Amino acid sequence: MHRQGTWITARRGVRSALFAAALVTGCAGPANEKPPATASASSPRAGASAPGSAVQILLREEVVPGKLSVTVYSHSLSTPEGPLHFWTYVSEGLWSLGQREIRFSVKREPDDAEGVFDRQLFELYGLVYELAEQGKIVDVHGRSQLGGPPLLGRDDFHCIIYGPPVPVEGIAANAPFLSAVMVTCEEEDVGGQAGYARILARLGAQASHYPTPFWTDRKRPSVARPGETDQTLITKGSRRHVRGASVRLERKGGLANASPTQSFFVPGDRIVLRVLPRGLDNLKSAAASEGNEDGLILMLEMDPSSGTGLYWYPGQTVASAITSPAAAGDRITGNFLILAGKKDVSKAGVAEDGFVMMFPLATWKRIREALVSGKEITIPGQGEMPAFVVEHVQTTYVNPIDGKRYESETGWDTAKPEGGAAAQKRNDQVEAALVLLTNEQDIAKRTTVDDLSEVVKQIIAIVEAQVGTSKGPGTDLLVECELLPGKKKKLEMAQRPTVDQPFAQAIYEKIEKIVAPEVKGPVKFQVVFKIRGGSPPGP
Repeated sequence: MHRQGTWITARRGVRSALFAAALVTGCAGPANEKPPATASASSPRAGASAPGSAVQILLREEVVPGKLSVTVYSHSLSTPEGPLHFWTYVSEGLWSLGQREIRFSVKREPDDAEGVFDRQLFELYGLVYELAEQGKIVDVHGRSQLGGPPLLGRDDFHCIIYGPPVPVEGIAANAPFLSAVMVTCEEEDVGGQAGYARILARLGAQASHYPTPFWTDRKRPSVARPGETDQTLITKGSRRHVRGASVRLERKGGLANASPTQSFFVPGDRIVLRVLPRGLDNLKSAAASEGNEDGLILMLEMDPSSGTGLYWYPGQTVASAITSPAAAGDRITGNFLILAGKKDVSKAGVAEDGFVMMFPLATWKRIREALVSGKEITIPGQGEMPAFVVEHVQTTYVNPIDGKRYESETGWDTAKPEGGAAAQKRNDQVEAALVLLTNEQDIAKRTTVDDLSEVVKQIIAIVEAQVGTSKGPGTDLLVECELLPGKKKKLEMAQRPTVDQPFAQAIYEKIEKIVAPEVKGPVKFQVVFKIRGGSPPGP
């Protein structure tokens, strides 16, 4: 996240100037209290919500008296094939040890009575607590292999994969958590050797749920294939799991925008290695490891901000993908990234469920040096060779007006409003970006995309019209709007490096006249404008 200029606050009566700490966009909610140093912050945004029937609490049990409790919920998810019913187990007490809380969701079968859930999982929670007391912590793409009897009555369920947090509507997240999925040990072995995103994406394709189901299906077939770890290119060389990093292809039009030539890529494509704060040291260590001088094989997490994910089975010769029906599909995430250097070679491709990029030796050396030193880098694209970008993404945003911290596990990206939220551009002197300060799940419950987009579009049009063809130095303008029930709204504004009061006042008065849509609860967002290139760099 790049910062520039110095924000100056100015107030006039009930109208105020608000200045953001960075020009970023994301979707998050207020953060939890500061977490222990051994764990990362939670994400109210990650994954997809599970709308359905009302959530019911079936039982709350103290697994470790006074220290760890587990609550079992009953809830449903609506699908085109009919509702799915679940038990979801939610822990409370692990976070005090630096271990994220853990959720297990189990899909109920038609003959399962609602109150007849498996109590065996309580013993598992007790074991996790004991390990956490010893400092043995699991995180995203962690795994557990258990001895003793199998889990959930299935003979081959002896292993667990821990995925990113997936919120369930009606079940509050009072601390950071992981979504745990039961798998066979053959599936866990494939994930361990070839990337856990490979197994999670296959489960998503099998269940038709993007990016991966938050539940365990006791009746599903295995997604592992005999001997497949010998059939994948990932295991042909030294490789590293890099948690806290992901790779995605950015392409306007997504996979539907196919190359007319034999290349998979089209001009304008970008392959982006996104690195979260918790993944930076992991990536630096992988790049610096002995034996990786000529190339790297990185097994990564799925990028939760993408709307499409690659998946692969042995024998497949073309790329397959699972897509969220609500996504534009312009971002495609993969399981792995291979980077290598070769004299006078510049080429890239999609292989299995990942991306391969080969660069001339001098370029590869620059890339590796950037990875080892923890720096960002951009290698421009050329023809059908996509651009390559290493991007460090911040997960915390502090709102200066109230000091609240906002967290997003997926990070805060710079982005411009698209689709209905984008006004017909009439002024090349104005660039706009959107910051959502209400989490995506609550926005979906409280308003519609069309209503929110219409307000954003009107704000952009007002600013563009006010700027017109005016001359002057670059400046940044921020408009914060909170939509409230009863068709009410609160409005605050900011400008930097200095406040042009007549300019800001004119915009304020016009935005104040926008008719707010009806909402079922508060929806708060910011529109950040760069005018004439934005404010000059500063401390």
